[in-house]
Amino acid sequence: MTSADQGAVNPIATAAVDRLFGRQRDEYLTEAQRLIRACGSLIAETGQVDPPVAAILERAGLATRAFYRLFNSKEELIVAVLQDGTTSKTSYVVERMASASTPIERVDAWVRAVVLPYTQDAQQGYRAILLHTYRWETMFPTELAAMREQLLQPLVHAIADLRDEDDPRNAQTSAEIIFDAFFGVACRAEAQRRLVGPDEVAVLTRMAALIATSFSATE
Repeated sequence: MTSADQGAVNPIATAAVDRLFGRQRDEYLTEAQRLIRACGSLIAETGQVDPPVAAILERAGLATRAFYRLFNSKEELIVAVLQDGTTSKTSYVVERMASASTPIERVDAWVRAVVLPYTQDAQQGYRAILLHTYRWETMFPTELAAMREQLLQPLVHAIADLRDEDDPRNAQTSAEIIFDAFFGVACRAEAQRRLVGPDEVAVLTRMAALIATSFSATE
């Protein structure tokens, strides 16, 4: 094909190719979601964060080639599962915060919402994922940092509103400290094979209120 021919590609042919790749993209997205749901459900039910690929494929009803066409590794699929979980959890947190009437109540609602699964006899997958977070942060630092930030942003906005600050940097630092406190309490409880207790939740919420109200990285 000459350069002149390339500059005058038939629009009907272009539309046909676009339709073909559009259908293929939709099919691949559907397959990816089936794999993500299958992997997520296996983790949730068994507490095993590294389910066999064969088990994932069997539950998804897909062939091996579908898996490797979409994901470079099982670890990449697990990160996709984590992203789905983060998006779902963030939506729940935002919903809980929406019922709060003041910024400090939104901070309290954030803490109670993120810690809730660890105060109940939740599925094993919650605890398995919690204890392997550092491993995945090492393997996929950019993706895990983005997920953490996704969950943190509602808290950052609540703290910034509480302080009436235009610059969110102090609010960001405060939110990260609150998150790390929650994460530490949840990990300690899991290491001791117990639930997070009401007293620990009360301490977390009081600490979050103090940090959100008073902490400044520039002081």
